[in-house]
Amino acid sequence: MVPQLLVEASAKYPYQGIWHNNEFTPYPLLLTRVVKLSNTLHTLGIGPGTVVGVLDANSQRFLELHYALGFLGAIMHPLNFQLSLNDLEYTIRQAQDSWLIVGPEFSSLADALKSLVPQHITMPTQYEALVAEGNEKFPDLPLKESDPFSIGFTTGTSGRPRAVLYRHRDILLSSWQVVHHLALHDSLAKPTSEDTMLCLIPFAHAHGWGIPFIAPYIGASLALSQKLSPADQVEMIQKRHVSWANMVPSQLYRLLENLPEPLGNTLKVLVGGSALTHGLAKKAQNLGIQLAVIYGGADQLASAICAPPGPHTLLPSETDTLPTQRLMPLPGVEIQIRDDNLIPINPKAGVVGEIWVKSLWLPKEYLHDQDATQKSFREGWFATGDLGIGYEDGTVAVVDRLQEAIKSGGEWIAVNLLETILSELDEIDQVAILAQPDPKWGERPVAVVQTRHFLEPETIIAYLMNQVEAGRIPKFWIPDHIFYIKEMPLTSVGKIHKQNLASKLDMLSQEPRD
Repeated sequence: MVPQLLVEASAKYPYQGIWHNNEFTPYPLLLTRVVKLSNTLHTLGIGPGTVVGVLDANSQRFLELHYALGFLGAIMHPLNFQLSLNDLEYTIRQAQDSWLIVGPEFSSLADALKSLVPQHITMPTQYEALVAEGNEKFPDLPLKESDPFSIGFTTGTSGRPRAVLYRHRDILLSSWQVVHHLALHDSLAKPTSEDTMLCLIPFAHAHGWGIPFIAPYIGASLALSQKLSPADQVEMIQKRHVSWANMVPSQLYRLLENLPEPLGNTLKVLVGGSALTHGLAKKAQNLGIQLAVIYGGADQLASAICAPPGPHTLLPSETDTLPTQRLMPLPGVEIQIRDDNLIPINPKAGVVGEIWVKSLWLPKEYLHDQDATQKSFREGWFATGDLGIGYEDGTVAVVDRLQEAIKSGGEWIAVNLLETILSELDEIDQVAILAQPDPKWGERPVAVVQTRHFLEPETIIAYLMNQVEAGRIPKFWIPDHIFYIKEMPLTSVGKIHKQNLASKLDMLSQEPRD
């Protein structure tokens, strides 16, 4: 059960705990607050099976609710406040929330949700009053590891957000296997009890990739804050001696922009959510950041992580035609590459196909969505919607999203690889490859680039021609057009919003900015 983590951390690591803004709460005190809170929440009628929505950024109180609600057998629904109001209301209906616990920055948004969830607890006033009123007797409820713990939602970038149910055992197994994998393969982002961890992934997204459960499990301290600009992140890293963090590539990019000087290999970063380009990885390494890449999603949790040394390298050689990193499935995970007929592809063939995942913690369905369930969950396997290549050593390279991949003249164009090669140009900060309809070839690629300095399209094309001559890409991969943008639009999880970008193509310039 999830609460047992905090009980053990309190006994084993009494001097470690949570940094929230400028205050430190050691694990024993955190446990006391959690127990008192759980008891008063129980007197309000919150118990086994009660769905409680939490509308807050990453705060200590949000972290405490993971454990307080876990003690009660209630089901947490971390709300993604970056969704549109319409989609947010949709997720509340799907999850069937009966309570809403609201952070101080979200009172106006919570007011708009009153008709759906009339029972609210506000932070900090009401929340702290509940903590103060509670007793320190551990709740005694008949709970088991197969009980539901939380409801998570996909980000909804390709349609309505979809809901999955996580059990206590699912959350713990997936989180622990991330730790075990990074340790077994001596990863550059191996977390230890000496680390202070900074969670930049919102708790609404697979519980911040399991960090609320990983930190107490290994006895590390955890730094949290509701609002962290890139400059604030740098300040917190320096002030709290943060040595481990998780983030998506766009967050890493903004962090690097704000670093005043190299970190001297003092920061380990687990990055995921979208492809880590070659250029961004090189910039991070040059500034003393040690990287590892994780692959997964809300509907499958963690599945694979890059695993150096040996062939599982983070970066390709100059003549390598493979994507940026090859990933090793976590312990307890099976991965297959399947063709269009859902037949597993022999890894020796090196052919691109869809990635299918099976794990000990895989959800069984999309809640209240039978059509999507039948399409994606089959005989214990999950169809990820990602394209990949399998290898004889058991690793897999994620090539692209199936819905974003480009098929030109019947041949796949590996968009992620093309993006990572373009990112090697120093003048390019961010790049997105999009598909445009073509009457002859079906689809053709175009590139949208965010540049740091003046860069002619002819220079970009010439660079890509050099990559063709070096054998890294086929000639037909070269984009038909280069578009320039001042700043990339981002999704709620910090990925480049390609659907938004595609809708703006007609307004973008094909002339480089000064």
